[in-house]
Amino acid sequence: MSDPNNTAPDVQAMLDQGIKAADDGDYEAAAEAFEKAIDADPSNARARYNLALAQQNLGDLEGAVATYLRAIQLDPTLIEAYINLGHLYSELGLDEESLEVFQRAIELDSGNDELFVALGDVCRDIGFYEDAIQAYRQAEILNPQNTLAQDNLRDVRERIANQATRITELEQHLDADPSDPERYAEVIGAYLEARRYNDAQAKTEQMMQLFPDDPAVYETMALVQESIGDVDQVVAAWERVTQIDPDDVDAWEHLGSWRMEQGLLDEAAAAYRKAVELDPQAPSARFNLAETLLEMGQYDEAIQIYRDLAAGKFSGMGANELKTDAYVGLAEALNAAGQYDEALRVSEELLGEFPDEAMALYQKATALDALNRHDEAIQAYVASLENDPLNADTYNDLADTYLKVGDVDDAIEMAEMAIALAPEMDVAYETLAEALRTAGRTDEAAEAQRQAEALRASLGEEG
Repeated sequence: MSDPNNTAPDVQAMLDQGIKAADDGDYEAAAEAFEKAIDADPSNARARYNLALAQQNLGDLEGAVATYLRAIQLDPTLIEAYINLGHLYSELGLDEESLEVFQRAIELDSGNDELFVALGDVCRDIGFYEDAIQAYRQAEILNPQNTLAQDNLRDVRERIANQATRITELEQHLDADPSDPERYAEVIGAYLEARRYNDAQAKTEQMMQLFPDDPAVYETMALVQESIGDVDQVVAAWERVTQIDPDDVDAWEHLGSWRMEQGLLDEAAAAYRKAVELDPQAPSARFNLAETLLEMGQYDEAIQIYRDLAAGKFSGMGANELKTDAYVGLAEALNAAGQYDEALRVSEELLGEFPDEAMALYQKATALDALNRHDEAIQAYVASLENDPLNADTYNDLADTYLKVGDVDDAIEMAEMAIALAPEMDVAYETLAEALRTAGRTDEAAEAQRQAEALRASLGEEG
């Protein structure tokens, strides 16, 4: 554990107590001591860093992520927090987040060879081999004795060679029977894995010329365009699949999802309706349609679909998850429609079977809040966060509820947590601004409001 500097004596005593407990392997006692230090000095980034370490050792990985992010927010130069957070993201399989964290850490400490090795490892894991090579080379430049960088660089070289060999074999396999569209798809998949997007696109165009009426060709095209990031072309590909095979339920669902990506809700709903029409019992199409209708503000129809799903019988490995999603969706739709008593009833019914379901707790809290049962809402929000500590919306709504009961300090803390988790969340800055104004911190409130407006303006420009 890290030793903090410049802390008040009582806070220092709590931190010393936590550090000793951690050194003794008692991470529960350590976490308790660090939490007390944070209560006494909420701005102490080192206390939060140490708490995150304790949480990590206790197996609360998502809680540790949230705490590391808050520590970094309080002290953007806390390099140890970046390093641990980056490794933790990687452990959780959040490679893109890990990549971003290590890049930010390198901006702070560009002479740290271990950071470049960590960055290279993430790039290697997600197939960014050229970026991995560059990172390992930089680590070697900074520290010629870094044997891990040397070993990992050799490993990347071997992976690239194996990748090239596989592509050659698949191309030869295609040459042996160029009339088989599946062989084209295999080659294109290998090109995409190697990030050879131009080759993938060219091969797809050949495929389309040879098999213009094969829906699998356009499914492959959709995959290629998705990798390139051309959403409009992905939509065009899935539209072509539905034209060739109007009874393809999966194609209609894909089309609906990408219409949602374009922000075209009416078109998305139409595609999902077609999928439901073709297979009325397909749960995914019904869920997607209900979610789209909810976003469109068509609450009555969304509620009915979710009711039917909740009343249905699901079987198989994902049955409990589907049932949970149906009840949570129904509660969300009821809350959106202003039917708070019914939303509360549905949430509590689900919690009777799954008492730790975070989203059910969140919907319960939302209903309680709307019914002016704020103290109960706070309890439900806190319980939701205990099970899902990375939900920025929950922190923001909890901050708003704390404001309603006059708990300004906790409102500020929760709004700051929301921003730490989702820096692009303009509404969290607005909540923070309101809390700061209530606390009489007018200059800080004005800055938070300015950030909210700047975020909204940037989102408007992107749209």
